Amino acid sequence: MSKLRALASDTVIYGLSTFLGRFLTFMLTPIYTNFISQTALGDITGLYSYIAFFNIIYSFGFETAFLRFFKKDEKETSQRAFSNSFLAILTISGAFTLFFTLFAQPLADSKLIVELSNGAFLIRMAAFIAFADALMLIPFALLRMLGKSKKFALLKFAVIVVNVALNFLLVFHLHWGADGIVIAGLGSSLFGVLILLPEILAYFRPKIDAILLKDMFRFGLPTVPASFSMIVLSVIDRPILKALTNSATVGVYQANYRLALPMMMTITMFEAAYKPFYLSHAKDADSKPLFARVLKYFTLIAAIVFLVTSLFMEFVVRMDFIGGKFINPSYWVGLSIIPIVMAGYYFNGVFTNLAAGFHITKQTKYLPIATGIAAASNVALNFLLIPFYGFWGSAWATFGAYFIGAVALYYFTRKVYPLDYDFKRIGTILALTAGVYFATVYFTDGLSIWVSFAIRAAAFLAFFALLGVTGFFTKGEIISLKGLFKKSPPLQKSVSTQTLTKEPPPAGQ
Repeated sequence: MSKLRALASDTVIYGLSTFLGRFLTFMLTPIYTNFISQTALGDITGLYSYIAFFNIIYSFGFETAFLRFFKKDEKETSQRAFSNSFLAILTISGAFTLFFTLFAQPLADSKLIVELSNGAFLIRMAAFIAFADALMLIPFALLRMLGKSKKFALLKFAVIVVNVALNFLLVFHLHWGADGIVIAGLGSSLFGVLILLPEILAYFRPKIDAILLKDMFRFGLPTVPASFSMIVLSVIDRPILKALTNSATVGVYQANYRLALPMMMTITMFEAAYKPFYLSHAKDADSKPLFARVLKYFTLIAAIVFLVTSLFMEFVVRMDFIGGKFINPSYWVGLSIIPIVMAGYYFNGVFTNLAAGFHITKQTKYLPIATGIAAASNVALNFLLIPFYGFWGSAWATFGAYFIGAVALYYFTRKVYPLDYDFKRIGTILALTAGVYFATVYFTDGLSIWVSFAIRAAAFLAFFALLGVTGFFTKGEIISLKGLFKKSPPLQKSVSTQTLTKEPPPAGQ
């Protein structure tokens, strides 16, 4: 039980640090939309998409291999694993960084990556950001394997804080534009390498173990396609949108895509909490009905987040903020993609829910297949839809890819770990959510801001009333919900001290 409690504690630490870090990064969105051009934001978005791709290439599976060959109780063995993986990544990333440094100008002149006049500088800075990020992979993996979750989370968060602070200084105060963003990115990444030096010096030995390196390469290489598919699924829409339109279009798309943050964070926290939950309850007698119910309640929570964000984000972006509005009015044309992106995120959460059965049965070979199908669908849908619908096509491609990935995984899970999902009630939630959203948007179109807000607030409350009318909640669930809001009765004096101080059983996570 102590191990499960430790796992739950680590999950909270990782989840909270991730949430705070992404929220801080999100707060850069109003700075970017008010202080740099759409073209500049589009170019920076494209560059960071390429950085994400090269992070996978630079690691080349050695991060995963290090986790496999690390032995906590055998420091010498772990040092060899650390040194081999660190040197391999250093060599691969160093070679690519040198290439992009030497050929930055021809790449910039092609206008395929960036459109700004100082494109060569931006490409070189992006190359060094990817290089510095690669150097942090193994040291951070070491902290995880040593069980130093608090230090891991603190250092990760510190890097983000430095990045955000430098962005405020360079973009907001000094008005350096796109240059300020990449310089801030490089500065924070170098800061990350610096604060990880104690771990690097403690485990790095400048010697290659050829046999171990070969074994690590064989183990890690097969994981690369799955990791690459995940990145394709997450960010391929930006480079394709850039290639088929222009950087300004990507800038508008990115600014509004990030406004779907509430749903993305919901999925992130659900993923962090759900894996230890289902692994700790996999052998319970009622595990399958329990896991099936999770999808239903996850759908309900996602529906609430969807309605709150889609109905009220318009009022948030119109708020006064430093530099003007929270989001510059020139970007408001893309607000309609927010519900589409959030719906895609929901199906990403469904994918996470369905993946439980494969981890429980150790049949994980199906996961990269489903991810690969989703990634390929994303590429195809982007090329198909963007020429007709622009950045709306990219948004629908994202939705379609996540939906296809979830459907593919459901097909496989029926063979491996079938669950009896309550699709009737899940469908009820989805139908009511869509109905409330579309009806509200239609009837509030053209109304004054306060009248529109009042109607949307009423519609949000009506959603819960409709759930009751349609019989969504069972009698047992209604009793349980009422119990949550009832005041607990005072403890009786006859209760023994032993009972009061007895440690409660684990809460299941």
